Amino acid sequence: MQTIACCSFKGGTAKTSTVLHLGVYLAKQFHKRVLLIDFDAQANLSTGLGLSSDGLDTMVPVLQGQRDVREVIQKSSIENLDVVAANVFLDGVEATGPIVNDLYGHERLRRSLKDLDYDFVFIDTPPSLGWLTQSAFFAANYSIICAIPEPYSILALNRLKEYHERIQEHHRLEILGVILSFWDQRGSTNMAYVKAIENAFPDLLFDAKVRRDIAVSKSVLQGLPVLEAYPNSRASEDYSRLTAEFLRRISASSHAVIS
Repeated sequence: MQTIACCSFKGGTAKTSTVLHLGVYLAKQFHKRVLLIDFDAQANLSTGLGLSSDGLDTMVPVLQGQRDVREVIQKSSIENLDVVAANVFLDGVEATGPIVNDLYGHERLRRSLKDLDYDFVFIDTPPSLGWLTQSAFFAANYSIICAIPEPYSILALNRLKEYHERIQEHHRLEILGVILSFWDQRGSTNMAYVKAIENAFPDLLFDAKVRRDIAVSKSVLQGLPVLEAYPNSRASEDYSRLTAEFLRRISASSHAVIS
Protein backbone atom coordinates (compact mmCIF):
# COMPACT_ATOMS: atom_id res chain seq x y z
CA MET A 1 0.00 0.00 0.00
CA GLN A 2 1.31 3.42 -0.96
CA THR A 3 0.11 6.52 0.87
CA ILE A 4 0.24 9.93 -0.80
CA ALA A 5 -0.30 13.29 0.87
CA CYS A 6 -1.46 16.00 -1.52
CA CYS A 7 -0.47 19.42 -0.30
CA SER A 8 -0.45 23.12 -1.03
CA PHE A 9 0.48 26.10 1.12
CA LYS A 10 -2.17 28.19 -0.65
CA GLY A 11 -5.84 27.61 -1.31
CA GLY A 12 -7.32 27.50 -4.80
CA THR A 13 -4.66 25.24 -6.33
CA ALA A 14 -7.07 22.44 -7.36
CA LYS A 15 -5.57 20.19 -4.68
CA THR A 16 -8.91 18.59 -3.81
CA SER A 17 -9.85 18.11 -7.46
CA THR A 18 -6.48 16.47 -8.03
CA VAL A 19 -7.00 14.02 -5.15
CA LEU A 20 -10.55 13.24 -6.20
CA HIS A 21 -9.78 12.60 -9.84
CA LEU A 22 -6.57 10.66 -9.34
CA GLY A 23 -8.57 8.40 -7.06
CA VAL A 24 -11.47 8.04 -9.48
CA TYR A 25 -9.31 7.35 -12.54
CA LEU A 26 -7.09 4.88 -10.67
CA ALA A 27 -10.18 3.00 -9.50
CA LYS A 28 -12.20 3.13 -12.68
CA GLN A 29 -9.66 3.03 -15.50
CA PHE A 30 -6.82 1.12 -13.84
CA HIS A 31 -8.85 -1.05 -11.42
CA LYS A 32 -6.81 -0.08 -8.35
CA ARG A 33 -8.22 -0.25 -4.83
CA VAL A 34 -8.15 3.33 -3.56
CA LEU A 35 -9.00 5.09 -0.31
CA LEU A 36 -9.43 8.87 -0.22
CA ILE A 37 -9.12 10.58 3.16
CA ASP A 38 -10.63 14.05 3.46
CA PHE A 39 -8.33 15.64 6.04
CA ASP A 40 -9.56 19.19 5.54
CA ALA A 41 -12.30 20.67 7.74
CA GLN A 42 -13.78 22.40 4.66
CA ALA A 43 -14.82 18.89 3.48
CA ASN A 44 -14.67 19.80 -0.20
CA LEU A 45 -13.47 16.33 -1.18
CA SER A 46 -16.46 14.79 0.56
CA THR A 47 -18.83 17.20 -1.17
CA GLY A 48 -17.24 16.53 -4.55
CA LEU A 49 -18.14 12.86 -4.18
CA GLY A 50 -21.69 13.58 -3.08
CA LEU A 51 -21.08 12.81 0.61
CA SER A 52 -22.53 14.87 3.43
CA SER A 53 -20.12 16.97 5.49
CA ASP A 54 -22.45 16.72 8.50
CA GLY A 55 -21.78 13.09 9.32
CA LEU A 56 -19.66 11.87 12.22
CA ASP A 57 -17.85 9.13 10.27
CA THR A 58 -14.58 11.06 9.96
CA MET A 59 -11.00 10.77 11.14
CA VAL A 60 -11.81 12.77 14.29
CA PRO A 61 -12.95 9.85 16.51
CA VAL A 62 -10.18 7.71 14.98
CA LEU A 63 -7.52 10.22 15.95
CA GLN A 64 -9.07 10.48 19.41
CA GLY A 65 -8.79 6.71 19.83
CA GLN A 66 -12.56 6.14 19.99
CA ARG A 67 -13.03 4.24 16.70
CA ASP A 68 -11.10 2.08 14.26
CA VAL A 69 -10.55 3.64 10.84
CA ARG A 70 -12.44 0.76 9.19
CA GLU A 71 -15.57 1.92 10.98
CA VAL A 72 -15.55 5.32 9.28
CA ILE A 73 -14.70 4.24 5.72
CA GLN A 74 -17.59 4.75 3.30
CA LYS A 75 -18.19 3.32 -0.15
CA SER A 76 -18.35 5.84 -2.97
CA SER A 77 -20.44 5.50 -6.11
CA ILE A 78 -17.28 4.36 -7.92
CA GLU A 79 -16.31 0.69 -7.66
CA ASN A 80 -12.98 0.18 -5.82
CA LEU A 81 -13.04 3.75 -4.45
CA ASP A 82 -13.66 4.27 -0.73
CA VAL A 83 -13.71 7.51 1.24
CA VAL A 84 -13.26 8.83 4.76
CA ALA A 85 -15.30 12.02 4.85
CA ALA A 86 -14.57 15.20 6.83
CA ASN A 87 -16.46 17.74 8.87
CA VAL A 88 -15.76 20.97 10.74
CA PHE A 89 -14.61 19.11 13.86
CA LEU A 90 -11.30 18.33 12.15
CA ASP A 91 -10.37 21.96 12.69
CA GLY A 92 -8.45 22.12 15.95
CA VAL A 93 -8.67 18.37 16.64
CA GLU A 94 -5.07 18.46 17.90
CA ALA A 95 -6.25 20.53 20.87
CA THR A 96 -8.75 17.89 22.01
CA GLY A 97 -8.17 15.08 24.46
CA PRO A 98 -6.32 12.79 24.43
CA ILE A 99 -4.35 14.18 21.47
CA VAL A 100 -3.39 17.40 23.20
CA ASN A 101 -1.42 15.46 25.83
CA ASP A 102 0.23 13.08 23.36
CA LEU A 103 3.78 14.09 22.44
CA TYR A 104 3.50 11.81 19.40
CA GLY A 105 -0.01 12.83 18.41
CA HIS A 106 1.10 13.50 14.84
CA GLU A 107 1.76 9.74 14.50
CA ARG A 108 -1.86 8.78 15.16
CA LEU A 109 -2.93 8.99 11.52
CA ARG A 110 -0.02 6.83 10.37
CA ARG A 111 -0.73 4.17 12.98
CA SER A 112 -4.44 4.09 12.11
CA LEU A 113 -3.70 3.30 8.45
CA LYS A 114 -0.94 0.71 8.80
CA ASP A 115 -3.11 -2.42 8.53
CA LEU A 116 -5.38 -1.31 5.68
CA ASP A 117 -5.42 -3.19 2.39
CA TYR A 118 -5.50 -0.77 -0.53
CA ASP A 119 -3.25 -0.12 -3.49
CA PHE A 120 -3.28 3.62 -2.80
CA VAL A 121 -4.36 5.93 -0.01
CA PHE A 122 -4.60 9.65 -0.82
CA ILE A 123 -4.79 12.24 1.96
CA ASP A 124 -6.29 15.61 1.03
CA THR A 125 -4.64 18.10 3.39
CA PRO A 126 -5.77 21.62 4.28
CA PRO A 127 -4.01 24.55 2.54
CA SER A 128 -1.68 25.16 5.47
CA LEU A 129 1.37 23.67 7.14
CA GLY A 130 -0.28 22.99 10.49
CA TRP A 131 -0.84 19.86 12.57
CA LEU A 132 -3.14 18.10 10.08
CA THR A 133 -0.67 18.50 7.22
CA GLN A 134 2.20 17.39 9.43
CA SER A 135 0.25 14.28 10.42
CA ALA A 136 -0.50 13.53 6.76
CA PHE A 137 3.18 13.82 5.85
CA PHE A 138 4.22 11.45 8.63
CA ALA A 139 1.59 8.97 7.42
CA ALA A 140 2.67 9.14 3.78
CA ASN A 141 5.33 7.54 1.62
CA TYR A 142 4.96 10.24 -1.00
CA SER A 143 3.78 13.80 -1.38
CA ILE A 144 2.29 15.54 -4.39
CA ILE A 145 2.44 19.32 -4.55
CA CYS A 146 -0.41 21.15 -6.27
CA ALA A 147 0.09 24.54 -7.90
CA ILE A 148 -1.49 26.85 -10.44
CA PRO A 149 0.16 29.32 -12.86
CA GLU A 150 -0.37 32.29 -10.56
CA PRO A 151 2.32 34.26 -8.66
CA TYR A 152 1.29 33.55 -5.06
CA SER A 153 0.93 29.84 -5.74
CA ILE A 154 4.43 29.67 -7.22
CA LEU A 155 5.96 31.80 -4.46
CA ALA A 156 4.60 29.37 -1.87
CA LEU A 157 6.66 26.54 -3.35
CA ASN A 158 9.85 27.53 -1.54
CA ARG A 159 8.00 27.40 1.78
CA LEU A 160 6.76 23.92 0.90
CA LYS A 161 10.29 22.86 -0.04
CA GLU A 162 11.59 23.95 3.37
CA TYR A 163 8.73 22.12 5.09
CA HIS A 164 9.46 18.91 3.20
CA GLU A 165 13.12 19.14 4.14
CA ARG A 166 12.24 19.41 7.83
CA ILE A 167 9.91 16.41 7.62
CA GLN A 168 12.52 14.40 5.74
CA GLU A 169 14.96 14.81 8.63
CA HIS A 170 12.69 12.49 10.64
CA HIS A 171 10.62 10.54 8.10
CA ARG A 172 11.20 9.09 4.67
CA LEU A 173 8.95 11.12 2.40
CA GLU A 174 9.52 11.18 -1.34
CA ILE A 175 8.19 14.08 -3.40
CA LEU A 176 6.50 12.45 -6.37
CA GLY A 177 6.07 15.69 -8.25
CA VAL A 178 4.37 19.04 -8.78
CA ILE A 179 1.04 19.11 -10.62
CA LEU A 180 -0.09 22.26 -12.43
CA SER A 181 -3.82 22.90 -12.82
CA PHE A 182 -5.80 25.73 -14.47
CA TRP A 183 -3.21 25.57 -17.22
CA ASP A 184 -3.54 27.89 -20.21
CA GLN A 185 -1.34 26.75 -23.07
CA ARG A 186 -1.40 30.27 -24.50
CA GLY A 187 -0.28 31.98 -21.27
CA SER A 188 2.47 34.53 -21.88
CA THR A 189 4.10 33.84 -18.50
CA ASN A 190 4.07 30.05 -18.72
CA MET A 191 7.84 29.67 -19.04
CA ALA A 192 8.43 31.88 -16.01
CA TYR A 193 6.16 29.69 -13.87
CA VAL A 194 7.73 26.47 -15.15
CA LYS A 195 11.21 27.85 -14.45
CA ALA A 196 10.22 28.83 -10.89
CA ILE A 197 8.88 25.33 -10.23
CA GLU A 198 12.04 23.75 -11.65
CA ASN A 199 14.16 25.97 -9.41
CA ALA A 200 12.27 24.83 -6.30
CA PHE A 201 11.75 21.19 -7.32
CA PRO A 202 14.13 20.22 -10.15
CA ASP A 203 12.80 17.61 -12.60
CA LEU A 204 9.64 17.10 -10.53
CA LEU A 205 7.03 18.94 -12.62
CA PHE A 206 4.48 16.53 -14.09
CA ASP A 207 4.38 16.64 -17.90
CA ALA A 208 0.60 16.23 -17.83
CA LYS A 209 -1.10 19.48 -16.89
CA VAL A 210 -4.77 20.04 -16.20
CA ARG A 211 -6.25 22.74 -18.38
CA ARG A 212 -8.88 25.16 -17.14
CA ASP A 213 -12.30 23.65 -17.83
CA ILE A 214 -15.73 24.66 -16.54
CA ALA A 215 -16.67 20.97 -16.62
CA VAL A 216 -14.80 20.48 -13.33
CA SER A 217 -16.86 23.11 -11.48
CA LYS A 218 -20.09 21.85 -12.98
CA SER A 219 -19.34 18.27 -11.97
CA VAL A 220 -18.59 19.34 -8.37
CA LEU A 221 -22.03 20.97 -8.16
CA GLN A 222 -23.52 17.62 -9.18
CA GLY A 223 -21.48 15.73 -6.57
CA LEU A 224 -19.82 13.71 -9.34
CA PRO A 225 -16.29 13.34 -10.68
CA VAL A 226 -15.75 14.77 -14.14
CA LEU A 227 -15.31 11.25 -15.56
CA GLU A 228 -18.92 10.51 -14.63
CA ALA A 229 -20.46 13.90 -15.40
CA TYR A 230 -18.49 15.02 -18.47
CA PRO A 231 -16.42 12.06 -19.71
CA ASN A 232 -15.63 13.71 -23.06
CA SER A 233 -14.38 17.00 -21.61
CA ARG A 234 -10.79 18.17 -21.90
CA ALA A 235 -10.48 17.99 -18.12
CA SER A 236 -11.39 14.30 -18.28
CA GLU A 237 -8.73 13.80 -20.93
CA ASP A 238 -6.15 15.67 -18.82
CA TYR A 239 -6.88 13.71 -15.65
CA SER A 240 -6.60 10.46 -17.57
CA ARG A 241 -3.13 11.44 -18.81
CA LEU A 242 -2.16 12.67 -15.36
CA THR A 243 -3.18 9.37 -13.74
CA ALA A 244 -1.16 7.35 -16.24
CA GLU A 245 1.89 9.52 -15.53
CA PHE A 246 1.31 9.15 -11.78
CA LEU A 247 1.45 5.36 -12.13
CA ARG A 248 4.65 5.54 -14.19
CA ARG A 249 6.32 7.79 -11.64
CA ILE A 250 5.35 5.78 -8.59
CA SER A 251 6.42 2.53 -10.26
CA ALA A 252 9.83 4.05 -11.03
CA SER A 253 10.28 5.53 -7.55
CA SER A 254 12.60 4.35 -4.81
CA HIS A 255 9.75 2.65 -2.94
CA ALA A 256 8.20 -0.73 -3.73
CA VAL A 257 6.89 -1.12 -7.25
CA ILE A 258 3.11 -1.34 -7.63
CA SER A 259 1.96 -4.36 -9.61
